[in-house]
Amino acid sequence: MMLETLLIATLLVSLTQSLNPRAEFTKFKVSHVKQYASSKEEEIRFNIFSKNLEKIERHNSEGHSWRMGVTKFADLSKEEFVSTYASGLRGPMMPRANLSGSDIRMEDLPASVDWRKQGVINSVRDQGMCGSCWAFAAAGAMEAYARISDMDRDLLELSPQHLTSCTPNPLKCGGTGGCMGAVPPLAYTYASLFGVVTEEEYPYTSGDPWGQGDDENCMFDATETPVSVMTMGWETLPHNDMLATMNHLANMGPLATSVAAGDWGLYFGGVFDGCDYDENIAVNHAVLLIGYGTDPSDGDYWLIKNSWGDMWGDIMTEDAGYIKLKRRSEPMCGTNTSPLDGAACQDGGVESVHVCGTCGVVSDNSYPIGVHYTK
Repeated sequence: MMLETLLIATLLVSLTQSLNPRAEFTKFKVSHVKQYASSKEEEIRFNIFSKNLEKIERHNSEGHSWRMGVTKFADLSKEEFVSTYASGLRGPMMPRANLSGSDIRMEDLPASVDWRKQGVINSVRDQGMCGSCWAFAAAGAMEAYARISDMDRDLLELSPQHLTSCTPNPLKCGGTGGCMGAVPPLAYTYASLFGVVTEEEYPYTSGDPWGQGDDENCMFDATETPVSVMTMGWETLPHNDMLATMNHLANMGPLATSVAAGDWGLYFGGVFDGCDYDENIAVNHAVLLIGYGTDPSDGDYWLIKNSWGDMWGDIMTEDAGYIKLKRRSEPMCGTNTSPLDGAACQDGGVESVHVCGTCGVVSDNSYPIGVHYTK
């Protein structure tokens, strides 16, 4: 633990200096326990790492509201990062009615919300090399709402593996299922029929980098293992409605949220504002939106729990594994022109989607209803 802390501190200090690529790559390999199959692959990774270092130095010298740094993804190109870690969400479900922002006044909402303070959010987990972000977001939401429904009970850690391996996806919403992507509402629907067991009862293995995980065979037997939590279904918020999103966070609970995370790989803290509204906003990742607030230096933000582990993000603070997205009084909007890669069911006929908020954060938000403990 001491060695890890020293390495992290060294990386942070190095961000303010001119970086030596070879030396930094050596530190990176030790800090993140990186091993490569051959010297040729290692040299390829070093070249990508060097380009990312240049990108980090350039970005951090330009005075942005967020910082880049040497995260565990620093040896990946953007294309590799997106295809491996930001490709587990490929489709919205049809929304249900909910309170719209036209019925809400900003002045009636609290200045900040953080559901961690209510004891309903578990520690950050790591989906690994599997597009199971949708299962982690759904599990996190169900954990939270189960506890909110009965604060006398302990917060459970539900099994993303149960959802990843057992949730059917016949219409190919969000991908083809399992590690190939799906959407949180499918997980809520599955939980309404069969329930969800705990992480201890069905541990997560699908993110194994050596390919030992199994996301295709459901190992859950309802006759032998009683579930811990069930739902009665799910709802979505009005699309692209910032005030409805804030109101829900303030008064009901967290939200499973669809975002464009392709530029998040090197995020190292601050309030992220790196999604370009003039380009395709490829919504490709599911996360848990747990609140909002205001940074004294960098302004208003949305607070998001990610599923890339706690060695990503602002790793020296309580926000390790989290990201803060810029929250504007009037959300900026753009277009997702590749919905089959980020926001459409395979046969849905959707060619483009209008998305608002930084990285589309207020475009597609869902939550489970009637969540309850069963034992």
